[in-house]
Amino acid sequence: MIMMKTFLIVKIAAIGDVIMALPMAVEIKRRYPDSHITWICGKSVKSIVEMAPVDEVITLNEKKLLTGSKTEKIIEVIKVWKKIGFRHFDQIAIGHADKRYQLLTWPVQAKKTTSFDHTIGKTWPIPSRHHTDEYVRLVLDDMDKKRTIPAFRINPDKDGFIDSILREADKIVTLTPGGAKNLLADDFCRRWPIENYVDLTGKLINNGYTVVLSGAKSDEWILPYFSGLNIINLVGKTNLNQLLYLFEKSAYVVTHDSGPMHLAGMTNCHLIAIFGPTNPYEKIPRRGNVTFIWNYDKYSCCPCYDGKTYAQCADNICMREVSPEEVFQKIKE
Repeated sequence: MIMMKTFLIVKIAAIGDVIMALPMAVEIKRRYPDSHITWICGKSVKSIVEMAPVDEVITLNEKKLLTGSKTEKIIEVIKVWKKIGFRHFDQIAIGHADKRYQLLTWPVQAKKTTSFDHTIGKTWPIPSRHHTDEYVRLVLDDMDKKRTIPAFRINPDKDGFIDSILREADKIVTLTPGGAKNLLADDFCRRWPIENYVDLTGKLINNGYTVVLSGAKSDEWILPYFSGLNIINLVGKTNLNQLLYLFEKSAYVVTHDSGPMHLAGMTNCHLIAIFGPTNPYEKIPRRGNVTFIWNYDKYSCCPCYDGKTYAQCADNICMREVSPEEVFQKIKE
């Protein structure tokens, strides 16, 4: 009798990283169709994890776990323990290098445990390899194939919110100037300068495009920069499904290395992604109709991200020098 294989995946956040980790579940099911997959994640990404073939999703409050008081952190860990304590898994895969995440699986028995590790000589993921491949390697130790994010069905705009706003719109270009920020860090150096987004917006409007601004509630800081421009403001006004539907309806989505870039990668829009300190070959969505701009050959300091931290940089020239005209030409092509 063949026993069902059981897997426990720990990948808490952030949005982009979770999206790149989804093929872990897809590849497990492909190799072991009758397997059972349990995934521990933050509440904010639960709906994303549920898009993958996962049998059980266990959520925690990632804000309390990562930035809360000592008591709040302990409570979140104990909540997870109560749900998985003393269970047995064939394999635990922890998609984090910080060893503290291993505490979440402390009361669990497993035949094998794998995790990322930033120790010299044990670095995961391997630099220059796409992170999707590296996540799959955590569970299958397989390096001979390039994985793609599985195709997802974008749900229709049930309440008609997006359709009602874009009914008269033509040649829609959605810009997401914010992002590149999570509970633990604000990676401002990944953002294309807001002034460049504003300049691009003017060029688009003058050439008959409809410009939509998207982003989370925390991205509302961008709005004053676009004052006086004829844009559609959806910053902080969409849920996850509505945002995906907006991207699907857009002819182009322009953004930088961020969670929204990965969300746009799950749709069929023409995605234009701007890179600087990070290597796009590690993160860019693998599908057709994706264009990235990365002028790494102009700067000896590029890329400057080692998988954990960025070089101290107050100039951000690798992003600043990507001109709005260069991006505009990509849209006109």
